[in-house]
Amino acid sequence: MSARKTNRASFGTVRKLPSGRYQARYPEANGQRVTAPTTFATKREALDWLAGVRADKMRGTFRDHRAGEAPFGPYAAEWIANGGSRGRLAPRTRVLYEDLNRRHLASLATTPLNAITPPLVRSWYAKTRKGLQASSAARGGTGETAVRQAYALLRSILATAVTDGLIPSNPCQIKGAGIASAPERPYMAPDVLSAIVEKMPERYHLPMRAMFGAHLRLGELVALQRGDFVDGVLKVERQVAIVRGVPTVTPTKTGEERTVAVPRTLALLLHEHLDATSGFPKSPMFTRPDGSPLTHSGIQQAWAKARRAAGHPQFHVHDVRHAGLTLAAQAGATTRELMARAGHRTTAAAMTYQHVAEERNALVADRMDALAGAAFTTVVESDKGTGRARTGLQAILSVAMSTDENAV
Repeated sequence: MSARKTNRASFGTVRKLPSGRYQARYPEANGQRVTAPTTFATKREALDWLAGVRADKMRGTFRDHRAGEAPFGPYAAEWIANGGSRGRLAPRTRVLYEDLNRRHLASLATTPLNAITPPLVRSWYAKTRKGLQASSAARGGTGETAVRQAYALLRSILATAVTDGLIPSNPCQIKGAGIASAPERPYMAPDVLSAIVEKMPERYHLPMRAMFGAHLRLGELVALQRGDFVDGVLKVERQVAIVRGVPTVTPTKTGEERTVAVPRTLALLLHEHLDATSGFPKSPMFTRPDGSPLTHSGIQQAWAKARRAAGHPQFHVHDVRHAGLTLAAQAGATTRELMARAGHRTTAAAMTYQHVAEERNALVADRMDALAGAAFTTVVESDKGTGRARTGLQAILSVAMSTDENAV
């Protein structure tokens, strides 16, 4: 073996190996020497690498390449156990991530973090997508939701690895992957909602109207307690989530509580309901005949039967919340107000309800006509000297009538 060649004036050491390539090493604070992750074709390349390490250490941007040698599997499991990038995961989300990691990210488990490259991610994505498409076809599905969720999870885990200084950049670079692209749900007009609710058993009438007026998620509706409604305001503090098949009380989807002032008519109905029934403040607000709380499955089954009976099979029970928020937007709620009422974290979610459904175009036009006043008014010849102004439509009709009379 050739003798080690050391440049005492430089940072680290470089030596030529029997293979003819060059090895570079640099000292740690404890005196131990760290070997570069690769060898170099020339001495100059090795010295340049050492110069880069030294510069990064002086700038405070140095990243030890050995940290990224940890395998992906244990890092991903720890990431999920520690609550993901925010440090907190809802129970259902935790179960979903554990399942995705076990089923779809298992092939990457033993791969070092710094060995997960964009080409490797693209290869994994293509194989996973093809496999999910094949396995889902027999059930009439496409597998797109599962592959989207798996990719989004991989991207989030590796983004944290970048933050932790384990890898220099996120190798998940597939454009459009991991982004949900479900079509927008159809708008359900209030009269359609009423027609469906009337087909449901009577015990569901008020709960569905509360879901509409207070913009509740199904789990939030099921979790309501009698003490949550005070002076026309509904407190939304919890939800019932189905975790591994078991109903579990958890914080709301966003982990935050909110208060929603409900419409006056709904408030009166809720007061009447509470006066006519009995229970403690922490008792369920809405119950089944045996006194037990309403359930997700009970509401969904009743809704499914009622929507078919009412002739509106296209609407899901979750569209009730959508319809209420859309109506709130049409009533003049700002984006910030919609976010507060719905419990949204981002403006993007609230903006969904700022549009006006196509079915309401005619109503919007009528309201514009009622509010426009003189903007649509055209003064034509005086009506027998009265000088009365007539609208543009009236003027057009007057001209048409006079033309017909002259023709006669």
